[in-house]
Amino acid sequence: MKIYCISEGSIYRIDTGKPQQLVCGRIQDYLHAVNEMKKRDEWKTTGKGAQFMQVQEKYYDTEGEFLRSLSSDGTRLIYGTFIDNVGGLYFKDPETGDETYIFANQTVDPGRVSYRDGKYIFDAGEGGYERHIGWLSTANGGTDQITEGFTSESCPFISRHDPDTVYYTAMGYAQNSSGAVVEKSPCSIAAYSAKDGSLTDILSDPAYDYIKASDDADGNIYCIRRRYRPTRRKSNAGMDILLFPYRIIKATFGFLSTFSMLFGGEPLRTGGQNPAKSKTADERELFIEGNLIKAKRIADSENSDEGVIPSEWELIRHGTDGSDTVLAHGVMDYVLLDSGVILYSDGRFIKRLSGGKAEKICRIDFANYISVIG
Repeated sequence: MKIYCISEGSIYRIDTGKPQQLVCGRIQDYLHAVNEMKKRDEWKTTGKGAQFMQVQEKYYDTEGEFLRSLSSDGTRLIYGTFIDNVGGLYFKDPETGDETYIFANQTVDPGRVSYRDGKYIFDAGEGGYERHIGWLSTANGGTDQITEGFTSESCPFISRHDPDTVYYTAMGYAQNSSGAVVEKSPCSIAAYSAKDGSLTDILSDPAYDYIKASDDADGNIYCIRRRYRPTRRKSNAGMDILLFPYRIIKATFGFLSTFSMLFGGEPLRTGGQNPAKSKTADERELFIEGNLIKAKRIADSENSDEGVIPSEWELIRHGTDGSDTVLAHGVMDYVLLDSGVILYSDGRFIKRLSGGKAEKICRIDFANYISVIG
């Protein structure tokens, strides 16, 4: 069995406990083409003539988050890209490096792909807020959208227990009278039935997000549960009025202090702490899949089992009897194998969970889209 994942914008294979980076042909070809264009256009923006005409150098995006997703159909990897406003999906043989084009579509931002019994399903967005799931034909790149509306459906998973059922993460949006989005709902786990086209709510709670569902052969559902964090806090008008003068003074002083540091090299207040140095790793904020989190402190020791994802991100098993069992804390992503073994990332390590015990497989930061072949 080979383990693959995305870490900080690249695909890695975990081999003998060490990560090995793989090349994405589509991204490599794009970067090569951009470099050639930059060389070809260099004469237009250099020299005295260009300076006199104030010709601006053309911008080429070479550092974007081009790699969007990684999946597997058991024998090949499937990776998704979004480059220059065009999304695409590609098969990749990780052993030979050969790649096969599946589809490319303007504005379509591809997500996870789930495969079972010859069927592929994936999620995709077209800018803004909406994401939806749909069947995918890898033969001709055709798609058959299942869900619709001003919602987000992602991370589809074709059930092991019932191949006619697809689990996915569902989320809605609240709009004001002008149509602007003011809040997102808690994420829930829903199911689509290919037999009758029905949609069923499986796991939902106003206090929690439920994401990345899968199931085992007995029908138990696995997912990540985390505390729901509204994007907007409730306003306290009385407290806002009382704190208004203080906030104005604080903002003004902060601006002047920043101005002094930039142009004078010294803070306004002597003996004060440098704010950049006073921040500890405990206070570091990270965006994980669109969620702003406070990362846990990364221990210096390689022997530490500590991850960086908050412990409230729990991997749970929702039993057929309705009970919930917490299997692991601080889980960023996971994959449930047919054997019942779970591979998961805590943002610092990929670990193997079996029989209630977790063991480290590999040190790799922010491993996501964990996939296996073999």
